[in-house]
Amino acid sequence: MAKRLLPFRLKFSLLSKDSSKTNPEDSSKSIAAETSAKASKADGELFSLRSEGAGWVALALGAVGLILRLVGLGSRPFWFDEVISVVYARQDWAGLVALNAGDNHPVGYYAALKLWLGLLGESEAAVRLLSVGPGVAAIGLVWLIGRHLFPGGPRPTLVTVALTALSPFQIYFSQEARNYSWLEFWVLAAVWFWLRALDKNQWRDWVGLGLCGGLGLLCNLTTAFYLAALGLYPLWQARRFWQNGVLLRLCLTGAGAGLVSGLALWPKLTSRLDTIKNNFWIPQPDPLLILRTFYTFIFGASAADKLLPAFALALLILILTLAAVLPACYRQLRQGQDAGLLKCAWLLFGPILLIISVSLLFQSLYLDKALIGCAPFYYLLIGWSIFRPDATSRTARGRGSIAAIPLVAAILLALAALPDLYTGTIAPSYIARYDARRINAYLSQQARPGDVVLTASDIAWLPLAYYGPNDFPPKYPIREYPYPNVFPLLLQKMGSRFVGRDEVSLQPQPSRFWVVFEVNPPGTSLSEPPHPADLAGEVGWFHSASWQRELLAYYDQHYRRLEAIALDRVILVLWEPR
Repeated sequence: MAKRLLPFRLKFSLLSKDSSKTNPEDSSKSIAAETSAKASKADGELFSLRSEGAGWVALALGAVGLILRLVGLGSRPFWFDEVISVVYARQDWAGLVALNAGDNHPVGYYAALKLWLGLLGESEAAVRLLSVGPGVAAIGLVWLIGRHLFPGGPRPTLVTVALTALSPFQIYFSQEARNYSWLEFWVLAAVWFWLRALDKNQWRDWVGLGLCGGLGLLCNLTTAFYLAALGLYPLWQARRFWQNGVLLRLCLTGAGAGLVSGLALWPKLTSRLDTIKNNFWIPQPDPLLILRTFYTFIFGASAADKLLPAFALALLILILTLAAVLPACYRQLRQGQDAGLLKCAWLLFGPILLIISVSLLFQSLYLDKALIGCAPFYYLLIGWSIFRPDATSRTARGRGSIAAIPLVAAILLALAALPDLYTGTIAPSYIARYDARRINAYLSQQARPGDVVLTASDIAWLPLAYYGPNDFPPKYPIREYPYPNVFPLLLQKMGSRFVGRDEVSLQPQPSRFWVVFEVNPPGTSLSEPPHPADLAGEVGWFHSASWQRELLAYYDQHYRRLEAIALDRVILVLWEPR
């Protein structure tokens, strides 16, 4: 072996001597460069192996995310929004389009669900399975996007993949029979093509961006805010993006996708705009509502006894993340860099700022679930803040390790809430979920001939009518409800009608009537047997608090109250004429 190496050693020695004679300084630089190249090559090989291992970890997390999204699919009844989806999808194509004309959402998801029902049926698990696929595919898109934004190492992206796979927020909307998992999927797919188009400026990526954006708009109109954010980003370096042709192709893509989707959505936009403005119940965003969004991204929902610790952890994670990310973004902005961190921060905050602006200037549209497409970019920033790819000192890396502690605690606390999420014991904000089958069974047992049931909100009426279309007593929504979510054609399809709040007393033979009021989840178990409700104190109304409170007082004034029963998340109050 030594003999074989001798010529190489001799040759290297002669070369070294010769080069040292000509220019010792150049020789030192050459050796240093050679050493650096060898180190870089070794690092590259090591990085390649790490990336390959990270890919397997990401795949394993995706498998866990799939399992968590399949658990409990049929363990809870449909709530109002999910019933809307199924009722629409039951119709023939003409009936589906006619019903959708009165809805706030486009027809895309409902059309896909109609085809899906023809294959798998209408059970809760089968219907919700349609949302699982895009929810799992979003985990894969998160991996691709994260590796594109932060190519220096896979660890920040792995944090993002883990949060996307394990977050109850992500799991819940991957199980709901609505369009939100599809919204996230199309938004992330559009972002992936957008990132590739900014780098390579190839028409196939621009076409992919336009197709994904258009399909996203056909599922959920909130996609427009994400697309607007993608279109606005290049403007901060407009000259550079114009010179390399990116800005022109971006404008052409936006115009084409906007024209096609606009024509498809034009009937809805012209017919529902005033209805959305006049009847939408969403409150205007305020600082607390915005802070709650970042809590929701991680936890989705928490039981009342764990809400304060969960919110405190979410706030701590947000503070630590912003403390690391914002100074780095500022430095990159000053240097004019088009870095992945800047893109990631914009993809999180851009759509949020646009929705807040429209909410304050026009009509409030700020909903946590509509921002589901922003959540993965928050997860990416969390991962970046923990591993700090820009950090060179041990102190900075130590701060990242400290930042990981509340995140681990938050993930454990969030996973502990999953059983309650699966059963419907807890639900994200604005989800009016209750067991309509159990409520129908109680009313059927207690009602007498001639009794009727009125619902204080049509949100309460529809699930009861869906799960008991022929059950006694008949159920009607009150006409005077100030925030209608149902319309005459939907009532007709369900075989029902609006009833005035005094109409029951105008019948030839006045009879007893029940009223279903919606309240916040009780402090005890939802499975608790029906028991007398205390209406003397302050009642935790869930929807339309002032309307429900006034309706209760009105009926107490004009009718004789017989009983009030607390059951699940509703109070059933029975009156009769005086």
